[in-house]
Amino acid sequence: MSSDEERALILLMMKSAQWMCTVMQICMQELMEEDNNSSETAEEWIPGQLEGDPSRCFESYRMSTENFNILCDKLKAKGLACKGDVIVEDQVEMFLQILGHATNIQKISEDFQHSTETVWRCFRDVLHYVRCMDYINLPSSNARVHQKISEGTIHAPFKDALGVIDCTHIPAFPDLDTDSLTRYRNRKRMLSQNVMAAVDFDGNFLTVIAGWEGEADDNRILRRAVENGVIIVPPGKYYLVDRGYANTPQFLGPYRGRPYRWAEFHARHQNQNLYECPEDLFNHRHIQLASIVEETFGILKSRFKILQMMPKYEYKIQVKIVVACCILHNFIKHQNSLRDVSDESSFYVPAEYDIPLGDNVGVGDLRVNNIQTAGNLRDNIRDILWATR
Repeated sequence: MSSDEERALILLMMKSAQWMCTVMQICMQELMEEDNNSSETAEEWIPGQLEGDPSRCFESYRMSTENFNILCDKLKAKGLACKGDVIVEDQVEMFLQILGHATNIQKISEDFQHSTETVWRCFRDVLHYVRCMDYINLPSSNARVHQKISEGTIHAPFKDALGVIDCTHIPAFPDLDTDSLTRYRNRKRMLSQNVMAAVDFDGNFLTVIAGWEGEADDNRILRRAVENGVIIVPPGKYYLVDRGYANTPQFLGPYRGRPYRWAEFHARHQNQNLYECPEDLFNHRHIQLASIVEETFGILKSRFKILQMMPKYEYKIQVKIVVACCILHNFIKHQNSLRDVSDESSFYVPAEYDIPLGDNVGVGDLRVNNIQTAGNLRDNIRDILWATR
């Protein structure tokens, strides 16, 4: 090869290298621009959510923009603070995404560009401070009579009822060996924790007892709650319970052996024979009030998808999540009541009110005179309902 040919070849190679460098620079610049456009920080992204379409914020946070801001302020007041470059709003957003959509930690890490360790630490911190908020309280003996059972309504004979108590099952992954898992299998053979709650007639949680094994009997949970002072019933007051519980002066159940499902009353209504006896009328009025607990559970599980698809966190964290969801539920209802707005109808899909048969295991003192007192209370309400129908 002549010297001229060598120089020409070298020149060609140099131009080719220069061209390749130019192409690589252009590609790198485009990639960086795409990355900058798609990877907003949470601090930049949150205001966009808050100032944009309200429905977008509602879908993301499971609450309105105003409620989100109030929640952040209340958590700050409880002690939640920035962690490095992770602002409080960032932490609360990640927390609500996990609860509301059952989003896994890895996905949150990618979306917010924080390490999984940071996301998990923030989640646990927000969980702690949410549980510090005082939004679940038992009613006192001088609690006002709810408008649903006030004088002049068809439910007025239930004027001393404080609310409704029932249990619901939440999927669970207990930290136990295989042999011990059987205690967490419910009647459907699914691993769950049995959660008992008392709710008022507005659908607010009055108390939440989480963490019991899926196989635990509802009566046993209630009895233990009364013994430990977790559920306190003021004198002269009572809670409504379904027919799976024993009828006592503090926990008023329906008449056994008579209709107590919506479908049963609907069928009778179609046949124009709704009430065959006073006990049927009592049971119908009873379930009209008591169904609020199932409706509340339905709203709770629909709003917070994590309660339908619980991750394999430590079991104690799973239990705390249930309580935190109930606290947030009450927080949202409280804030909405102050502004006379409602945002819950889109979350609740009505279902058949599932009434377990239960057993005859009672709650607390089941001496003969106690049972008789409960029977007299129920019969008196029955007679008033029948006389004023």
